[in-house]
Amino acid sequence: MKYIVTCSGGNDSIALIELMHEQHKGQFECLYNDTGWARKDWPARIDLVKSMCAEKGIKFNITKSIGMEGVVRKNKGWPMPASAMQWCTMHLKEKPSTEFYETKDPDCEMVIVTGRRRAESQNRANLDMWQYESKKHGGRDVFNPMINFNEADRDLYIRKFGLEPLPHQSMECYPCVCANKKDLAAMPLDDDRIQLIEIIETDLGFTRNKKPRVMFRPYRVGGGVGIRQAVAWGRGERGFKSTFIPNEYKFKGEQTEMFEGVSDVAYDLETKEGRELARQCDGGFCGS
Repeated sequence: MKYIVTCSGGNDSIALIELMHEQHKGQFECLYNDTGWARKDWPARIDLVKSMCAEKGIKFNITKSIGMEGVVRKNKGWPMPASAMQWCTMHLKEKPSTEFYETKDPDCEMVIVTGRRRAESQNRANLDMWQYESKKHGGRDVFNPMINFNEADRDLYIRKFGLEPLPHQSMECYPCVCANKKDLAAMPLDDDRIQLIEIIETDLGFTRNKKPRVMFRPYRVGGGVGIRQAVAWGRGERGFKSTFIPNEYKFKGEQTEMFEGVSDVAYDLETKEGRELARQCDGGFCGS
């Protein structure tokens, strides 16, 4: 094998598999990172993709890890989006991938292939076709053959593979810590994941500054404290603000006022700040 194709199961990943199958048939395997945080229907999606790959003679590998809940509880807090503190990618994707690479390719002769596109975001606008000796990939070269694809180009290859384009991003991490207003609005109010996040948030308690350890920082989600208020912000009109702190997120009744610095622009793709915080990572580990 010459190539390892990274796959999240999302639109870009599926198009990438088909593109590589046409251009490098029999020369690659796929790699999917099971984060333990996928939306409940996503494993079935991955099973389908894996079976379709098998029909094409493509091996589909899956890595395991401590999982999102496990790493959050171990670190006693949630990762910060689009920053050095977004360590979820490292624990759930980078480390398992590196272990796979070292086992499969100890001499660093294989090439890692990603489905990143320049049209995805400003951060990827200047992405090169080739990245040599990537530190994030153990010194292996990285190939990005879809950098000049637009959505129409991508969707053509998705249909060639045998699937229809999804109306949303990959759900391997649900919700992602970089979830935007639209992503949060799409979460059903009775979603089991909301209840799980609420349990984790309250179990984690408070920081030394008496702030609740919540998945989405209040200043990013209209002052909302806790996952339910974050989702309410997502579903609310632009300018929506939370007006109270739920009792379970108060430190011994001492917090009576809302947090300062409330913003309504973070993760909003119509703003510069929101675009800079768009869901992505430099290594191409997070799919779309």
